[in-house]
Amino acid sequence: MNAHAIAIPGYLGPADELASRIAAIGEGDIPTSWTPEHVQNRMVEAFDILARSGTRVGPRQHANGWPAMIHEFSDLVDAQARALAEKEKQQERAARPTADELSRMNEALKWPMTYLDGRPMQSDALMLWAYATALGRDMSAMLHHRKKKAMALADEIMRRHNAPPHIHEGVVMDTRDPAVVDAYLRRVEIAREVAKITNDALARASKTTHGQIKVHAQSIFRARCREEGCLPLAVKPHEAVPGRCLSRTNLDRQRRAAAGVVAAQLCRGGVPVR
Repeated sequence: MNAHAIAIPGYLGPADELASRIAAIGEGDIPTSWTPEHVQNRMVEAFDILARSGTRVGPRQHANGWPAMIHEFSDLVDAQARALAEKEKQQERAARPTADELSRMNEALKWPMTYLDGRPMQSDALMLWAYATALGRDMSAMLHHRKKKAMALADEIMRRHNAPPHIHEGVVMDTRDPAVVDAYLRRVEIAREVAKITNDALARASKTTHGQIKVHAQSIFRARCREEGCLPLAVKPHEAVPGRCLSRTNLDRQRRAAAGVVAAQLCRGGVPVR
């Protein structure tokens, strides 16, 4: 460290020494100003407090169904059960968040809504990472599940948008925009025209070139649709579900950016560090 550097609790080096800063904060030190690392630690703490606030101890099982041969031990067993139940109650009381912890939790959980409005990807990344870290969840499994849901939704959006119009007794009965229906009908016309040309070409060509002809036909179809503005709707998973982090690399990048934004806004607003 530079000899002229100011010693700040929780800050052991230049801004790029993230490992040192995280280690210092993790030991309980509070920096004199908001840092992205402290913001992330507070978010993890918030979800931990939230989980503890909902802790419940389920009903205990009784020994009424035990065999008669061990009923003489029932008094001892009941005493042990009562002692265990009392210990669990004490642990539950100890685990319950204090008023100060609940205050810190509420403060931190409001940050994404307050400071990340209009940044859905960053907000989502910070919240998901903090939740998974606090509860010890498998991040890869969570992201895989979210990606599958996003892909399924994207497919459903495309299917509904690009579907044939509903026609009853020759009348189009469709709630979609008329332009969507017109685009579908035009794609059908183009497909027929391209199919006719393709079939003629296939009839004259050798079987070894059939694959190339079909690929070329698809290119022609898309080019014609593009020219006439009737391409089928294509939706990517992240477009179907805005704010979803679909890879671990992207999540880590976005949650760090989110923590930086929140820290800067807290500093700018003069919010006391705690």
